[in-house]
Amino acid sequence: MMLNPVIKLNVIEQWKLKNNMGNDFSINSRVESKIHRIISETVIHNIKDPRLKKISINEVRLSSDLGHAKIYCSMLDASETNMEIINIMNKASGVFKKNIGKRISLKKIPELNFILDDHENYANQLTDLIDSAIKNDSKK
Repeated sequence: MMLNPVIKLNVIEQWKLKNNMGNDFSINSRVESKIHRIISETVIHNIKDPRLKKISINEVRLSSDLGHAKIYCSMLDASETNMEIINIMNKASGVFKKNIGKRISLKKIPELNFILDDHENYANQLTDLIDSAIKNDSKK
């Protein structure tokens, strides 16, 4: 029984994609963890702005070409507005990029884009909804 050449080609292409993705993922994940560590250490040791001492870097996501990085951060204290903190972090991105360039040998340092991470608030809202649904079900 002969396989359809189109299906056979798709299987080969899928295998190639699967093997390439594994290699890309390992490189990306290693660079992401290094950038995460560098930015966290820079916030602790090199940034003098006291408002940024209350920032927690939660996650770093790199594009597949390592050209852009999304840095998800949250605030430990809500004394400043969220947009002010993100703007300050974006303004300090030059310091972060300089430290990344010193400690990681990349052809091009990725563009840093800081994003407020609101997963905790979202998780709390979901927990509240689940609790209220359980209370409503127990009343019936």
